Amino acid sequence: MSRFKFFDEEIKQEETFKDKLEYLGGPNDLNYVIMQQQKTVANGQAISDTETKMLWQLENIKNDKEGYQLYLNQKEHDVLKTNSQLQELVGFAKLFNAPTSRLHLRFNKTGKVISVLNQSEILAIWQNMKENELLSLVNANSNESNLILKAGDKDFSDSVPLVNDGILYQLLFPSFYGIANRNHVTKVQRDFRSNIFNEKRIELSGERIVEGGGTDELMVRENFINGKRGDYTQEILKTYNTQYKPIFIADLDYMYRVNIDYKFFNHSGILKNVECEVEERLNDNFYFKSHYSFKLKNEQYG
Repeated sequence: MSRFKFFDEEIKQEETFKDKLEYLGGPNDLNYVIMQQQKTVANGQAISDTETKMLWQLENIKNDKEGYQLYLNQKEHDVLKTNSQLQELVGFAKLFNAPTSRLHLRFNKTGKVISVLNQSEILAIWQNMKENELLSLVNANSNESNLILKAGDKDFSDSVPLVNDGILYQLLFPSFYGIANRNHVTKVQRDFRSNIFNEKRIELSGERIVEGGGTDELMVRENFINGKRGDYTQEILKTYNTQYKPIFIADLDYMYRVNIDYKFFNHSGILKNVECEVEERLNDNFYFKSHYSFKLKNEQYG
């Protein structure tokens, strides 16, 4: 069995193996069913309401003196529900998932993705798409099409930020292997990409609660919420007053919260399931909500 532990070398020596969450991997492929629900509401009307089902597979876990490697395969991607006005965008969205449907990832010893080893393959798929499926977008040469293509060029020429910043990847590869103490509460800070303001990252403060050290399963709960102060607040207020307030009338009352429940098999460190709730709101007249659910299909590998 491969030993894949995301170990933090700076943990105090007096802590024992049982004090740390380690990922030992499984003898075979690990398959996760992922359900994603997202809704955006404006002035009491749902302007987007989608539900997506995916199947992700982890395989070929390897380790060496520098860190660890694995393959992530996105085996299925089905849109179960969407607004009629967004239906035509479904196929377009699936196209943009194609280049990264298979990822060969390298992690350092703390569990952070440091390189995408099949980067050239990803970029080649993207370039081929621009010459075929996306040729009409290339030929349009509009501001909107150029922005879309520029974003694709960025993501598929260097996909490490795409993986480290994407919430689905963050949930599948949590950052606390090797440092999660049993029955302990830790203050933590994380930043999440805004679902409303393009390219804006919001810093959230919260806590991590680890439970169940003496049982077969380990529960890790993380709860985050934005502070009322920070460099982003004035910029968001300015954007809101110029772009949103004329439509939604009400003053800005910004809130961003994230609640995550992880469950692991205690002796192997394999992720069993995740439930994640995300809410970002400008006020009661405009808000975004999402729910993510990960469930391991082959639980005998725990």
